[in-house]
Amino acid sequence: AEEMARQKKSFIEGAIARGYPAKKADEIFELLIPFAGYGFNKSHAAAYSVLAYKTAYLKANFPAEFMAANLTNEINDTDKLAEYIGETRKMGIDILPPDINTSEKYFSVVDGKIRYGLLGIKNMGSNAAEEILQARSSGGPFRSFLDFLDRVDLKIVNRKVLETGVQCGLFDSLSPNRATLLTNLDTMVAFAEKKKESQSYGQASLFGVNIEEFPEPSWEEVPDWPEREKLRFEREILGFYFSGHPLEPYRTIWEKSVTIDLAHPNRASSNTTHRLLGILKNIRTVPTKTGKKMAFALLEDFAGSIELVIFTLVLEQNGHKLQEDAIVGITGRIDLSRDRPSFIVEEVKEPDMLESKEVSELHIALNGSLCNEEDFYQLRSFIIEHPGPCSVYLHFKDSGNGDSERIIRASAQLKASGKKEILQQLQQLPGVEEVWVR
Repeated sequence: AEEMARQKKSFIEGAIARGYPAKKADEIFELLIPFAGYGFNKSHAAAYSVLAYKTAYLKANFPAEFMAANLTNEINDTDKLAEYIGETRKMGIDILPPDINTSEKYFSVVDGKIRYGLLGIKNMGSNAAEEILQARSSGGPFRSFLDFLDRVDLKIVNRKVLETGVQCGLFDSLSPNRATLLTNLDTMVAFAEKKKESQSYGQASLFGVNIEEFPEPSWEEVPDWPEREKLRFEREILGFYFSGHPLEPYRTIWEKSVTIDLAHPNRASSNTTHRLLGILKNIRTVPTKTGKKMAFALLEDFAGSIELVIFTLVLEQNGHKLQEDAIVGITGRIDLSRDRPSFIVEEVKEPDMLESKEVSELHIALNGSLCNEEDFYQLRSFIIEHPGPCSVYLHFKDSGNGDSERIIRASAQLKASGKKEILQQLQQLPGVEEVWVR
């Protein structure tokens, strides 16, 4: 309303300047005023309601297809892709790694599982993906790595595409030892190119008789990469780990010690010391104004990642522990003052030296379907039946203030358990949108 009042003078002056009577301009503007109160919001509400309904319907009834479409939509954004893959796995949907004989151009669904798409592989352009699919379509599944090289145009499916394909496991169904395949890659490509060149001059057989003139070169066998190396390549090329996870040996410690959910770091309190456990990435040092050094890095765990800020004193005390791909425990405070939260490191520890967390708060986000006191009875009964040390906080969307929310702490006498299995049951109750502890 305030903005409309400011615009009225400008509107009428503009109309007069274009030859319209002031009275008519005033009448037209008066017609606009009530529409401005609801028209924009109503049209958006209607459009988004339809979209929200369709989206919810697809996610509920065709979850694998729905998530495959979302993954395809983010196929060129590695960060978003990793986030959506994590969400897909939380939904209980298996994501199968890329495979040269079954992957399509985009993410596809096979028997309720999602197969990784060719275009999700780093360096795999659209032309290379289409060349692979055309060769597979016309000649059937590839029988060996050399058969694959024989049937695709190696100018389109070039050395870089082949290398990253090997490193991420694209050819595992043809040759499971990735290290051996990469070691012999140049030899096999040279052999395939020479064979193609000879065939182009009609020298592939003698007098039209199929005689093997190109015996397959011998393979140099080498030990396969350790699991850690395979995982590093998968994360770098696909944006996610498929063969396992480097943190898997530390999962129990992570579950017991970490106090910030990196999928939702903005929910953490900035007024307390927190603990993290994860893999260090992208470590870089920068000079300070005093000529000393500080550092930045990325810490990744099972749930997500966060930027670390390491000031001079902490860097001097712990610099030897800050190595690329190192698995470390971190204590410090979260900084929520910017758009993207960061973590101020105070101490770096060995993972098994992290203290176990004491969960003290249970947070329940409600979706708005609980409208009166009776609707809350089931939720209250469940909390009473599962007592524990956690204070209960209810989160409500504030309908009168955009995307903000109101947080109400339940009665001090109402305390609940923060055990994982209790949270999973609580998540299934009517009206409950999300549950977390801290």
